[in-house]
Amino acid sequence: MTLKVNWTVSLLCLAGILALSIVPREAAAQQAQPNLEMLRRGKALVERLEQGQPTRILAFGDSLTAGWGTDGTHVFHRMFVDCLKYRFPNSVLDYVVYGTPGQTTGEALGVVDAAAIAGQPDLILLQFGGNDKGWGRRVLEFRRDFAVLIRRLSEETHALVIACLPPIVDEAADNVWSEIARAVAADEGVPAADLDRAIREGSHDYRGPFPHESHPGSFTHVIMAKEVLRAFDLATGAKPTLRCRLMRTSVASADDFYEVRAEITSLADRRIAWAARIEYGHMSRTRTGTLEPGSVTVLRERFRMPADLPAGCAFAIPVHLWVRGGGYGTFDVAWLAIAPVATASRLGPEELLGDTEDWHEIGPRALLLGSHLWRGPDDLSGRFRVVTLADRLCFDVRVTDDDITVANLQDPSQGDSVELYIDLRGPEHQGEPVYSPDVLALQVIPPAQWWERTRWRSIDGVAGQPDDLRVSAKLAEHGYRVQVQVPLTEIEARRGEDWGGIGFDVGINDADNGGTRKTQMMWSGIADNYLNPAYFAGLYTSALPEGATRRTLR
Repeated sequence: MTLKVNWTVSLLCLAGILALSIVPREAAAQQAQPNLEMLRRGKALVERLEQGQPTRILAFGDSLTAGWGTDGTHVFHRMFVDCLKYRFPNSVLDYVVYGTPGQTTGEALGVVDAAAIAGQPDLILLQFGGNDKGWGRRVLEFRRDFAVLIRRLSEETHALVIACLPPIVDEAADNVWSEIARAVAADEGVPAADLDRAIREGSHDYRGPFPHESHPGSFTHVIMAKEVLRAFDLATGAKPTLRCRLMRTSVASADDFYEVRAEITSLADRRIAWAARIEYGHMSRTRTGTLEPGSVTVLRERFRMPADLPAGCAFAIPVHLWVRGGGYGTFDVAWLAIAPVATASRLGPEELLGDTEDWHEIGPRALLLGSHLWRGPDDLSGRFRVVTLADRLCFDVRVTDDDITVANLQDPSQGDSVELYIDLRGPEHQGEPVYSPDVLALQVIPPAQWWERTRWRSIDGVAGQPDDLRVSAKLAEHGYRVQVQVPLTEIEARRGEDWGGIGFDVGINDADNGGTRKTQMMWSGIADNYLNPAYFAGLYTSALPEGATRRTLR
């Protein structure tokens, strides 16, 4: 046997080993402490903001800075800048975004003069590095170019430079790329907003910061924005005097109003006056008060529910909380998801295959993809019901499809299939916009012939999948039928005997004439249900008032 050496792979491995060996242990283990010059610039920046002098802020980075994966509004640098506006009410900000998807640190060096240095900003949020790894650059090249980039911005501008260390696609938090980024920021003496570490330590998707190779969503950008604010405080010597949070809830109600609750905690050693603003969609309320050291106050504001929401599908309203006091300011952001509800009927085993009145239609309103290709209810439509048996919860789905195209089990969403989502997390985590092992995402494929066995899979493997999950798919007149039965013992183990109020959704995919998916319908949620479980409907065990919706603030 002849041994063949892949020199490219060997050199990359050697580079990684060398890089690990040259990471200063103390620098890698600690947050970067700004040098004296950056601390001086930080104090000067605060004076400009307080005095209302024109202040230019530049966000310079790649697709994360460009806002890919977000709703376009809730991007980390924008939320940070909005917090500065509230903290410093006299400030006059010129806010510039220069984000180029796919750009590496090496490519950023080619545009740094025009993008950053020429404008002479007062504050620079520098965010690069993920693409260096993604495009296969050597880690030593990243170290060199990242250091040169920081050094040029530090030496050729008067700006406070905050290095926003990129989230990295790696299972290990202490991977070589993250360690190199931390070490470079420490060596160059700039404050570091460690986005990778903040995401991993916050409420994050158990599949990693980039599940299914997607970009972080707006919820994750909130975490990133708070980390940038922490680095700004470090560089400017700001001492936090307040902490705030929107209080997360999940309820079913037919009330015309929703009560937003917010908690403000004093971190000061003296009595301080505070001001707060709660923004609910396009509405806002302001409150003021005082807090004793270590005390907590809870704000309650009732806002009217929108009257013109799309019927029968989920919709989200952003909720912002801005707080300032004692020379400090902070924030929180959440989304109120409003979704339809369903009640689980109780049936005996002999009734399972029979008809009842408790069916929910999946029709034109639920079209998310391919509306221009949809040829009517015979092409694709469906209905479902949820029933409780003696020991199981059964999701029963009937799909109308005039051309059965059997999907590939590697990616059932690209062919005819049913998608079923079930959120079995506890009440305190229901509706969080990130996945945990207790959120089930199943895909079931119809058989090509009546005698074929059922094929199905969990989108993300078997993590959290209940034992004895029963799944069946059978051909039927004008389409097919899918049933998924979840043992009640598994639900009660996670939720208790009174388990009502779990999230769920049912989707159907259609691919005609042996091709790939052309149309998708989702009863409640969004096409990105597999990334974000915040838009699920609510499933309850008892009847709800007419017009009730599920209201989840996350």
